[in-house]
Amino acid sequence: MLRIALVPLMGLSIALAGCDRQDAADAGNDVEAAAGKVADETRDAMNSPEVKEVGSELKEAASDVGTVLKETAKGAAQGAREGAAKAEGSDQPDVK
Repeated sequence: MLRIALVPLMGLSIALAGCDRQDAADAGNDVEAAAGKVADETRDAMNSPEVKEVGSELKEAASDVGTVLKETAKGAAQGAREGAAKAEGSDQPDVK
């Protein structure tokens, strides 16, 4: 977001190089007002119910993924124990 704001500011600074002090001050005030407006709108967007809902959904999805991984690990460990028990109980060599 900051990079997006910096590009017009760099262009403005180049344009201001050929202006008198009053023009530069007016342009600077305009830039400050625009930056304030962008900051306010960004703050409003971040506090919007939609963004908060997305955040809640992401937390829930992350929790679900954690649960699935935990259960998968338990299943893999159980399968490994069962496989080891079968291998120990087998008198036959493993032929592949």
